[in-house]
Amino acid sequence: MTRIVGYSRLEALYRTFLSMDLDKGRAEEIIDTASKKLVDLFRAGLNRAYARGSDVVEWIDLPITLALEETINWYRREREKLNDPRLDLKPIVDYLEAEIKGLVIGESVRENLQDLTATMLLLLGRVVKLVDPKVRKPSKEDIKKARQILDLTI
Repeated sequence: MTRIVGYSRLEALYRTFLSMDLDKGRAEEIIDTASKKLVDLFRAGLNRAYARGSDVVEWIDLPITLALEETINWYRREREKLNDPRLDLKPIVDYLEAEIKGLVIGESVRENLQDLTATMLLLLGRVVKLVDPKVRKPSKEDIKKARQILDLTI
């Protein structure tokens, strides 16, 4: 497992957007899952970049589905309304960016990386909420189920 990076910011993100509380163990699992899903997206993006004759992953190379795009846009709208500095995920983005080291990402990706990271973090929580709308504090089992669903879809 990873070390806990940006726990207070992830906690603020989950409270603000999902009305969920996190303990450090769940936060670690959520960051691990987001990291894995970002790596998966970037691997697929790299394949698309190679297909177009480039080794630089651009935003157009990432397999962003309509639902994922809508979630990114939802996050952006809500973040702008809130204008809360606790929602600056730079420490988490920096950590996750290190996880995709070796990949060359273009400026179009770099500009959207915080929003994409936040979306991956929030997707896990949204899946937990869909499976059990009453959950306030996700359990290890809740996170595991959500991860399995994301593994099937991303």
